Amino acid sequence: MEANQLHKLLARQINRHLPEDWLQHEQFQQFIKAVNDSYHNFDRDKELFEHSSFLNEREYTAINQKLKEEISQRRQSEEKLIEAIQSMDIPDGDEMPEFGPENLVSLVDFLQKQIEHRKQIEQELRTAKEVAENATLAKSDFLSMMSHEIRTPLNGIVGMTYLMSQEEVTPALAENLKTLQFSIEHLHALINDILDFSKIEAGKVELEESNFDFKHLVSNIKRAHQFKAEESGTRIKLMVDDDIPDILMGDSLRIGQVLSNLVSNAIKFTKQGTVTIELSLLKKDDEVASIYVSVQDTGIGIPLEKQQAIFEMFTQANSATTRQFGGTGLGLVITRRLLELHGSQIEVESEEGKGAKFFFTLDLRIGSTVKQNYALTDSINDQTLKGVRILLVEDYPVNVKVALKFLSRWGVIVDVAENGLIGFEKFQKGTYDLILMDLQMPVMDGYTSTRQIRETDAKIPVIALTASATYSNRDRAIDAGINDYVTKPFNPNDLFQKIAKYCHRLN
Repeated sequence: MEANQLHKLLARQINRHLPEDWLQHEQFQQFIKAVNDSYHNFDRDKELFEHSSFLNEREYTAINQKLKEEISQRRQSEEKLIEAIQSMDIPDGDEMPEFGPENLVSLVDFLQKQIEHRKQIEQELRTAKEVAENATLAKSDFLSMMSHEIRTPLNGIVGMTYLMSQEEVTPALAENLKTLQFSIEHLHALINDILDFSKIEAGKVELEESNFDFKHLVSNIKRAHQFKAEESGTRIKLMVDDDIPDILMGDSLRIGQVLSNLVSNAIKFTKQGTVTIELSLLKKDDEVASIYVSVQDTGIGIPLEKQQAIFEMFTQANSATTRQFGGTGLGLVITRRLLELHGSQIEVESEEGKGAKFFFTLDLRIGSTVKQNYALTDSINDQTLKGVRILLVEDYPVNVKVALKFLSRWGVIVDVAENGLIGFEKFQKGTYDLILMDLQMPVMDGYTSTRQIRETDAKIPVIALTASATYSNRDRAIDAGINDYVTKPFNPNDLFQKIAKYCHRLN
């Protein structure tokens, strides 16, 4: 065995204690080789042990550091959790226990109790939500039912009053008819207020945008309220800025409704005074004009503490106001909601006993041309509808009588069905140019009857002539295949025009 192959410690011992010739003995070389391997194996094992110890120490340090961080995070989490629990609203009868970082069992028990309490509250809220939704549905059904029940007899009153006013009567009877007409309009307005509020509350009102003459609209509103104002000795003044563009774009029906509500209110609460309607241009560019609108009266005024309450539903300044002046308390609510849809806010300035001023600003796009609407006058051309064959499906005898009087006057040939089933059977046997369909009838309603008619004829015009005026009834009627809608009490001219339109009798 060569000396350079020996472990350095073994070689040093041999050189120190044995002569060189000892390495030449074969048996001694085997012994030396075994000892030398032991030395090398020891060094290798020592190196491996040292390396392993180094790695274990590093891993231990890392694990220890990680444990320290986790313990710190846990302590912070516990402290924040305890702080959060202490800020919670504790149910009556429960006491907040003393929590510490080591008191985890109490912490978990308390949390479990609070979670169960929150679940109970959530269940109660879900139940309350279902109750509220059912109440809203019941309210909608009630409004629909009440609207129908009130409008059905009102249609007969309106129709007969209109027909009587067209006849030659004595001056005393003419005056009585005028009073009756005023009462009818007032009742009709109250019903419409309730239905408008229902539509707005349900988010079913969508603003239209068309060209209109704002100045002309205000002038018409003044003219429409002139008679009522004169009855209470009140004068209506109109102040209009000439710089306002002649043609603007917006929903003239809803804007007119807002102004009409404000003017009607002003007249109602003013006796022997003045109502002033003002329109002025604040600013304009090539596309948009900002219009300031105000309605001011010299009436009873509104106390400061009541000036916000009047914009809440079913509310007037006080109960005595309701008894003395009447009304639903919805007019200003509807006005405020409609203006909000226009991106505007209504404001009020008033002092009790010194009148009130309601005002707002509208930003309207400037239009180009106004489409002329040629409304029919009371002197309807009797030849326009002559010979038109109509199936009238109506169960209420008074309304049948009223409709027949108008249709016969226009030269229409009418066949009457008492309910939707009879109407469908007569449609199958007869030949008609148009069907006037009531919606709520016994045996078979107008929706079902129209669906059955549409299965065999998709073209015949069907117009709903109904006292069901809510938005849900209209949607349902359209889904059933009904072409158009006339609400009772109906305007004779409106009914005439729609019949003429669908029977192609308009030039």
